[in-house]
Amino acid sequence: MAANTSTDQRLNVLAVRGTGFPEECLRSDAVESLVSITQANDTFSERFGAGAPSCIAVGPAWAAEGDYLTQVLQHARDTIGVFIPEGDVKLAHFVGAHGLAVFETYSEQSDWRSIIGGMISTLHQQVSQSAERPSSRSNPSIPSRGQRKQVVFSDPVSKAMLALVQRVAQVDVTALLSGPSGVGKEVVAQILHNASSRASAPFIALNCSAMPEHLVESILFGHVKGSFTGAVKDQPGIFEEAHRGTLFLDEVGELPLHIQPKLLRVIQERKAARIGSTRETDFDVRLVAATNRDLVDLVKRGEFREDLLYRLNAFHIGIPPLCERPEDIRQLAITFAASEQIAGVSMQIEESAIEQLLAHPWPGNVRELDNVICRAKVLAVHNVIQPDHIYFDALEFSPSAMPPQLPEDLGLDAHRPGSQQTVIQSDQDLVSAKEQAEWQLIQAALQETDSKKEAAERLGISPRTLRHKLQKLKAAEPDSLSSIGAS
Repeated sequence: MAANTSTDQRLNVLAVRGTGFPEECLRSDAVESLVSITQANDTFSERFGAGAPSCIAVGPAWAAEGDYLTQVLQHARDTIGVFIPEGDVKLAHFVGAHGLAVFETYSEQSDWRSIIGGMISTLHQQVSQSAERPSSRSNPSIPSRGQRKQVVFSDPVSKAMLALVQRVAQVDVTALLSGPSGVGKEVVAQILHNASSRASAPFIALNCSAMPEHLVESILFGHVKGSFTGAVKDQPGIFEEAHRGTLFLDEVGELPLHIQPKLLRVIQERKAARIGSTRETDFDVRLVAATNRDLVDLVKRGEFREDLLYRLNAFHIGIPPLCERPEDIRQLAITFAASEQIAGVSMQIEESAIEQLLAHPWPGNVRELDNVICRAKVLAVHNVIQPDHIYFDALEFSPSAMPPQLPEDLGLDAHRPGSQQTVIQSDQDLVSAKEQAEWQLIQAALQETDSKKEAAERLGISPRTLRHKLQKLKAAEPDSLSSIGAS
């Protein structure tokens, strides 16, 4: 069957990085017009969401990227196909175990026009059948590799903790998560929710330390119109909004003491009255709380109610700091480096740089690692992060410390923020540093290609995303960017 070559009917292909899929076969003149191939998860998801027939392409070295491939398959819809090497029975079983039944095999001698046409035809049939029945898979997109809240558990310590979380999820019990700041408590809470019978209901996260003290009661329990100045309409509390789902209270140790008795009663009675009303509303909520403070010590100091601690601590899960999970450091570094969502570019990272990361104590945990990789991407100009690009403290960086790999001329005007005179002084500067890195990459791609479409392909993003980024850049600096808007 000949494939339809219109833009919306080209086969959308995600080539899974590191598995050795022969991408050159799909970039040949014979089939290039039939496919849109990318390694960028965001681009793949965007095309899938636009209705393009979509397929995941896996190479023979897939076992080396087993954890990443598992994440991709777990989040894929059953209307997505898979290309697998001919004769790889183990991979076929692995794909089937994740609920994906549409796959085509290939070899070095394969007729790719025939394979692509067959895949598109089968996927159209699968979409038609899927439309007639409710989907059993709730997530319609593939997560970005290295996305900031991505799940990465490669270390034995993490895997043991994850196994405990999975067991707790099967019992409708209140859980208390503890661990230092930046360790990923909200990620674990989300995993617990997704693994429970409440997965299809809301997951609502609330940072207790970020709530204005005079609005805490209203946010938690809601209010009725006219109950206080500014209450212009009835407003449900988050307990009501999380009905049948999970409510995650982060930094619960920061709750004002006068709110704690009412919270205790609400947890016990499973009902609450909005401010200004005497009518109580019932709700069914799974409560997960988290803290980076010692709640027992707060109880001793009279800053936290002991009875509330016992109510929240029905089951305690301690999340180890990143320094105790070396294999997680390695995998997180690789996935953060590969993520297009961090500094706007996908990169590789040298083993020597990873060894440098493994030797660091990581007081800021995963959040700190995220920032370190982001800084490294700003400095790495050849798409490979090396040891010279690793700065654990933003204050360490200065022009005199710039690695020798950085060229003297980055193609920027002297007046632009991003010229050599720029000094990163704190983590707040990461926003402008990311914008600078994006501008450099976009400018280079536009100069080295004949169209925005080709530039988008080189950058691993969709043309629509490129247009959006150009508009944002033009709005920020119209004079210096006006030339690229007309290209």
